[in-house]
This record gives sequence, structure tokens and C-alpha cells, in this order.
Amino acid sequence: MPDAFEPRPADIVWNRACMHQGEGIGDRHLGALLLVHGMVMNGGPNHAADSCDPAQIAAAASACRYLGLDDLGSLIRELPAASSDSDDEDAENRLSDAYHQLVPGDSTLSGAFEARYASTPEDFDPAIA
Repeated sequence: MPDAFEPRPADIVWNRACMHQGEGIGDRHLGALLLVHGMVMNGGPNHAADSCDPAQIAAAASACRYLGLDDLGSLIRELPAASSDSDDEDAENRLSDAYHQLVPGDSTLSGAFEARYASTPEDFDPAIA
């Protein structure tokens, strides 16, 4: 019988991505998305636009495509419009509302990740506890 406290492989991979670790293509995609997602959730689109460089925004958008979250990827590509240097003052609210409609909770991202992990576990480094 498995130990009740033994983490599932998907949990190990998710937690590793939260620390931006793992070299598999899936690990890199998940880490890129979680970086930008964390910025948006903690400080809004403006925070993400000001804190992430263009390559990080592009990597997160690419990660969305990889995970089957195309609408979210399109929205992430718009994040620079929310920058504090932007002339579009309504962009912050518009992007924040749109983001929260697409990602009402972390289960949106975790569900997309788990589906991808189940179908292509070889894209991720082995899950070693």
C-alpha cells in the first residue's frame, strides 16, 4: 500500500516547476507559465508587464499553446500593454478581468498541466521525490 504522504508524480513536477527547475520541454513550459501567472495573480497585469522581460512573456504565451490554453496565450501576449509606461490606462483593468475569466482559479492551469503530463510524461524530467 502506498504511503499516504507520498506525493503524486504530477505534484512533484508541478512543485519543481514552481521553483523553475527541470530541463524537460514540459518542465520549461510549465515553469515559464507559472512565473507570469504568479506575477499576474500577486500584482496584476501591470506587475507582470513591468517585472517580466519580453522573452519571459513570450515563453509563457508559448507554454499556453503547449498546454492547450490558446486563449490565455493570446492574452499573455497582450500583457505589455498593461505596463506602467503604457498610454493605455484601461489596459490593466481589461487584462485583469479577461485573465480572471480565463483563469478563475489555479485548477485551470493544473488541469491543463495534468492532461499534458498524462499524455506526454516523457516531456518532463522524471518525478523523483
